[in-house]
Amino acid sequence: MTEETDPNACTEYNALSRRNFLSTGLKAGALLGLSMTDLFEAEEAQAAGLQGATAQSAVVIWLGGGASHLDTFDLKPDAPAEIRGQFNPINTKADGMQISEHLPLLAQQADKFSLIRSMTTGEAAHERGTHYMLTGFQPLPGFGVPSFGSVAAKFLPPKSALPPYIAVPGQIQYGGAGFLGAALDPFAPGGDPSNGGFKVRDLDLPSGMTLERMDRRKTLREAVDSAFSRFEKGSDRAKAVNSFYNRAYGLLSSAEARASFDVSKEPAKVRDAYGRTQLGQSLLLARRLVEGGVRFVTVSSGGWDTHNNAFNNLSRNLLPTFDKGVAAFIDDLQQRGLLKTTMVIVMSEFGRTPIVNRDGGRDHHARCFSVLVAGGGVKGGVVVGSSDTKGFEPAERPVKPEDLAATIYQCLGIDYTQSITSPEGVRITLSRGGRHIGELV
Repeated sequence: MTEETDPNACTEYNALSRRNFLSTGLKAGALLGLSMTDLFEAEEAQAAGLQGATAQSAVVIWLGGGASHLDTFDLKPDAPAEIRGQFNPINTKADGMQISEHLPLLAQQADKFSLIRSMTTGEAAHERGTHYMLTGFQPLPGFGVPSFGSVAAKFLPPKSALPPYIAVPGQIQYGGAGFLGAALDPFAPGGDPSNGGFKVRDLDLPSGMTLERMDRRKTLREAVDSAFSRFEKGSDRAKAVNSFYNRAYGLLSSAEARASFDVSKEPAKVRDAYGRTQLGQSLLLARRLVEGGVRFVTVSSGGWDTHNNAFNNLSRNLLPTFDKGVAAFIDDLQQRGLLKTTMVIVMSEFGRTPIVNRDGGRDHHARCFSVLVAGGGVKGGVVVGSSDTKGFEPAERPVKPEDLAATIYQCLGIDYTQSITSPEGVRITLSRGGRHIGELV
C-alpha cells in the first residue's frame, strides 16, 4: 500500500455547517433550486478549478461478467479454430477497424467511437476486476475507494435538481462512494425501464401533500437540524441523511426532474430504435438523464460470464441486444447534439480466454481485453493498442485502469493528479501513476 498519510493535510469533507448555510446560502439555494449539498459541491468544484473539460457528463455501460474481446471488438480470423471461435469480422465506417459480424449497427457508428484493444490488468476475479475497472485502484483490504461516478459527483457542480450520479437500474458492486461517504453514492431508480408499468417509486408527493406544505416542513426541519449541528459535525451518517433529504426535496419539488425518469414520454419509434429490452430502455433513460443534467450515469447489463455455450448465447441474445441499444444510444446523442459533451465508456471487469473451453465457452482473462469509448472530446474511429495474434496479451501500447481513470477525469475537467483524503487521513491520488490516453483526446 503506497498511499501517504498526511494528518496536517486532512480536511473535513463537507465541513460547511448547517448554521452557516442557513445564514449565507439559504436565499441562493432557494433561488437556484439547489440543495445544501449541491451548493457545497459547487463551491468545491470551483475551488478545484475545473479546467479543459471536454465533457459535461459521462455514461458507463457496464457489461457485467466479462465480455469476450475476441468475439466483439478484437477478432482473430487468422488464428486456429479453437481461438478464433465461430464469428467473423466485418468492416466498419472507420477505416481499418473491424468488429464482430453480430454488431452490424455499431459498425455503422464506428466513426463516432474508438476502441482500446490493449486494456490489461492482473485481476481475473469478478469482484477484484470490477473494483479495479470502476475505481482505477486495485482492491485494498478494508479501504473503500470511491468510484468514478462518486468522484464526479464530488467535484462537478450540479446542473439541475436531479442527483449528479445515477445508476440504472441499480448500483453496481464497487460503484459507490467508498470513503467519500454515502451522500455521494448513486441514486438508483430500480426496476426495469422496459416494463410497461415502470415507475421510480416515491417521486410523487403523498396524497394530500402540497408543495407549500412540503416547503414548510423542510424549513422547520432545517431550523431544528441547525440546533444540533455542533453535535453532528464530522458525522458521515448525519451528512448522508442530510444529503438524502435534500435530494428527495429537490426531486419532489421539480416536475421537470421527475419527468426525466419517464421513458414513456418518448415516441414509440425512438423506443423501438433502442430495443424494448432492459438494456435498450435503460440506455434511453440514460439519455434522458444526461439531457436533464445528470453528471454521471452507469447502465449495467449482466449475463456476459459466458463459460458455456457462448457463441449461441452471444449471437442470439447478448450481442443483438447490445448492438441495437448502444448503436441507437450513440446515434441519438449525436442527433441531439449531446455526444460532443457526453463521454461514453463500454467496459467489463475483464475479457475472455483465447482458447475456447470444452463447454463451448471462454473463461476469465484479464491480461488483455477491449474497451469502447466515444464522445465528450474523444476522437472517433481510432484504435489504441493491439493484442497479440491470439488475443492473449497486449502487443503494443498497454493501457491500465489507472490510464482509463485519468482519461475519464481529464475529459470531465477533473485534475487526476490531485489527492483526496479519507476520514482516517489517508491520501490517495485520483489516478495513481496513470496518464490520460493522448491518442483519444
